[in-house]
Amino acid sequence: MKKTAYLIAIVSTLFAATACNEDPTYFELPTYPDEMHVKSSVDEIVLNKGIADQTAVTLSWDKASSPLSPTDEVTYKVCLYPSAQKDLKSEYISTGTQQQLALTHDQLNSMVARWAIPGEAVKVTAQVLSIVNNEQKYVRPEISTVEFVVTGYEKYPPYLYMVITDQLGTTTTQRLEQRQLGTGIYEVSLNMSPCTYHFQTSDAEYPLYGQAADGKLDYVTDGTYTEFTNNESGTRTIIVDTNSEFNDCRVLDIVQLPTPGQIWICGNGCSVGWNTNTTAGRMEMVGTAREPYYYAWTGDFTAGGELKIGLGGGWGDQFFFAPADNADPLTDHRLFMYRFQDAGGDVKWVPSVSGRYTFKLCLLASDMWTSFEPAN
Repeated sequence: MKKTAYLIAIVSTLFAATACNEDPTYFELPTYPDEMHVKSSVDEIVLNKGIADQTAVTLSWDKASSPLSPTDEVTYKVCLYPSAQKDLKSEYISTGTQQQLALTHDQLNSMVARWAIPGEAVKVTAQVLSIVNNEQKYVRPEISTVEFVVTGYEKYPPYLYMVITDQLGTTTTQRLEQRQLGTGIYEVSLNMSPCTYHFQTSDAEYPLYGQAADGKLDYVTDGTYTEFTNNESGTRTIIVDTNSEFNDCRVLDIVQLPTPGQIWICGNGCSVGWNTNTTAGRMEMVGTAREPYYYAWTGDFTAGGELKIGLGGGWGDQFFFAPADNADPLTDHRLFMYRFQDAGGDVKWVPSVSGRYTFKLCLLASDMWTSFEPAN
């Protein structure tokens, strides 16, 4: 009898051990077949700047239905991306309940310019999502895709050339680049002194950008133009935005980091710990191409711990220190210029809260500040 009980106990234990070794089962939202069958009005198209405002492609699809209730409203969103690089999606365009989207040559070219150089054919995927609007339950969107080939034109030249004339009449040229291809936003940092300047779109004199009467950019194909005037001295960042909604040139005093782009957080007040220049602690530039002076780090913070922000490779390099001992980044948003430790002490931030936050810096020299906000 004892042997029987003993054997039952062993079998039960083995069964329990086997059950514990099974992979856990996770809940997954159900997927639904494609009802939309999106179609493109073209298989291949060469975009034309001369008819920029005319329709280049029309996407159309069948109606999707709600699996929960026939009275649920279904709306749609559309994005495009290069078929070989799905992570380079355009922003989603909402069409409401409409089952089609028309894109002009200009709209489509603005997307394609981020993925391929002008004149280069690229295979594009158009993706349609159906969104079921139900107050009680979330429904995973249906997805429908179609591919077509697009060749874009040059809307924005790869570079602009800043032609500078100093007070002695000497002329020099500086090249401005786009941080992201196809944005039409150009940038260069240089040592400025009083001068006049304009921007050429190539090595040729025309076309060029001078200054319009309202201070904006004036696109000139021949003839006379007005130069921009600079009266400032020192390192400045020139940002030229040729998009119609801005169409401007700004001369900005942005804090120049000792090593461009190298900025990191450390301390026992965050999950990075006291480790220098780590990938985990790297602060990223989070501004748009118009705003390359915002940096941020999102991660886990610990109340009562200490923080500082490094700009070199180790402890002997320069740091952004807190504005005062134990300054709480949640409430004290001051930010002073970076320095070495022996030029003012090892002054650190001490957060008063724990959790996942975004610590952000504004590095405009005339308006330096920090923010500390809960992360989404």
